[in-house]
Amino acid sequence: MSTPSSAIPNTPAESAQPRLSEPARLINVFASPSKTFQDIRQNASWWVPLVILSIASILFFQMIDKKVGFEEVARRTLENNQRVQQLPPDQLARTIEITAKGFKYGGFFSPIIALISAALIAGVLWFSFNFFMDAEIPFGRAIAIVFYGWLPTLVGTGLAIITLTLGNPEGFRMENPVGTNPAYFLDPATTSKFLYTTLTAFDIVTLWCVALIGIGFAINAKKKISPAMGIMLVAGWFFVYKFGSAAIAALRG
Repeated sequence: MSTPSSAIPNTPAESAQPRLSEPARLINVFASPSKTFQDIRQNASWWVPLVILSIASILFFQMIDKKVGFEEVARRTLENNQRVQQLPPDQLARTIEITAKGFKYGGFFSPIIALISAALIAGVLWFSFNFFMDAEIPFGRAIAIVFYGWLPTLVGTGLAIITLTLGNPEGFRMENPVGTNPAYFLDPATTSKFLYTTLTAFDIVTLWCVALIGIGFAINAKKKISPAMGIMLVAGWFFVYKFGSAAIAALRG
């Protein structure tokens, strides 16, 4: 009796392929993702993308401080929050001050924030792929897939830095700094919170990351999973999160 293709484990030839250097890993995320994710099967190290993403985040926050100022960013972020705007002037000023400090120090704590976020996302996907698809992917490897899958965010961060450097910072909004999604072109003051937040889900860079992470989990599964199925599972969780966020945003007003 023939064995179904979905049950065929990865062959020794796959695990014996030559190791990639770290620069090759990084480049192949953009040029040939399957090579990077195959290499993660042999070495689940993820500290290099963590360092690169953290440096980019810190530079971004420093540019915001220099070109816009965190107090102004906090004011713009809160200006469409009806509950906050109804606060007495002294409480409103205090809320803006606290928010500004949160933004300011958030950049410096980006490595910790990134690590916690990656662990949470990897945990959900690790459970989902292992429980629903019998992928048998180790948790450490799941974190590596998430970190390498996040590398396209460097494109968005780079565009945001260029925009702040060369463009007019008056229209800058930290929650949506670059026009890579439809919501960027709408006025958050006149657009429903649900619609605005939902449209941010259709961000080119973010969907690129979703696709890479789905491919990464499919390639690293012990049981054969098609890249399309991997992407669908990751995208499913992503849109559940975004629609949930949109609903919460609508309720807050």
